[in-house]
Amino acid sequence: FSVPECNLCPAGYFGNTSGLTVSFCSGQCTRGHFCEMGTTNPEPCPPGRYSPVFGAPSPEFCLPCAPGTYQPLAAQEFCITCPAGSFSPDVGLAACDPCPRGGYCEEAGAATRMVWEPCPAGSFNPNNGSNSSAACELCPAGTASAMRGAGSSDTCAPCRPGTVAAAAGLSECASCGGGTYQDGTGATGCRNCVSGHYCAKGAAAPLPC
Repeated sequence: FSVPECNLCPAGYFGNTSGLTVSFCSGQCTRGHFCEMGTTNPEPCPPGRYSPVFGAPSPEFCLPCAPGTYQPLAAQEFCITCPAGSFSPDVGLAACDPCPRGGYCEEAGAATRMVWEPCPAGSFNPNNGSNSSAACELCPAGTASAMRGAGSSDTCAPCRPGTVAAAAGLSECASCGGGTYQDGTGATGCRNCVSGHYCAKGAAAPLPC
């Protein structure tokens, strides 16, 4: 009496029990997995890859996520679109890169940093991963910044004497008009020239007549 020789489960199928008598074994390999010949349990596709089909016979059937998408988990049948505020420039990524500070990325599914929009002059954004212009914070009144894409409030410079910034979010300070002056820094308004003196445009102090 001879014991019949057992055959390996074919590629694309798996066998996780004993005593199997059919060639499809325990069943077809599930989505998000692959089953090479003789597989006991389906092997998961790694993070950054996916398999949308049943019966994948090899790891080559685990497809890399396309740019603009990602997959942080193993054994998945699809990739996820990068949300606004992020991007993924390469294939097979498990995570998206956050949009750099100093601006924002409004588009979902971005495959390049080129979607990054800088905050306008007079504002800044210290945070990564922003998805709208609302993330750009205005320089406070009394300061101004000519820099686009600023990532810090350090670019908001106080107005020098003779100039003011009456409102928030200005790209430059305005000179005090004739007949007024400002001798302080970071001012929001000019002072009237005192009697017996005159004040030219941009005056930092009254000059005696």
